[in-house]
Amino acid sequence: MSRQPFDRWAAEQLDVDPEVLVTAKVIAAFDLLLSRLEAAAGRGARNPLVTISGKRAGGNSRACTRRMLEQLGFTPGQRRAVHRLLAGSPSGWPGLLRLYAENVALDARQRQYARRQLLCLRGKQPEPPRERATVRS
Repeated sequence: MSRQPFDRWAAEQLDVDPEVLVTAKVIAAFDLLLSRLEAAAGRGARNPLVTISGKRAGGNSRACTRRMLEQLGFTPGQRRAVHRLLAGSPSGWPGLLRLYAENVALDARQRQYARRQLLCLRGKQPEPPRERATVRS
């Protein structure tokens, strides 16, 4: 686990002002999901991270997490983005929670992915990838 609080670690990893994470409700969502993880661990879950996953969690667990995120004011698109950002995705992104717990620094590709999810949370559309310039001889 990182020795820094999550908000400072995440701001540093994503190269954003910590206030951006607060206004996008990332810190509130982190606290919510962390409480779900702790409850699952307290009930003896082998892998508490499954409890907060959007795909692998049981129906009641998904519904509970969805209601809690709705109470924070997230729209359906923002709920998907916060799940991907914090809990990971089926495509292989481990999620900030796991990376923070393992004290892993994000590489450039992970940082780019996480920043796109953060843009979605802030209600902005990510810019399409820039085309690479080709060098002609």
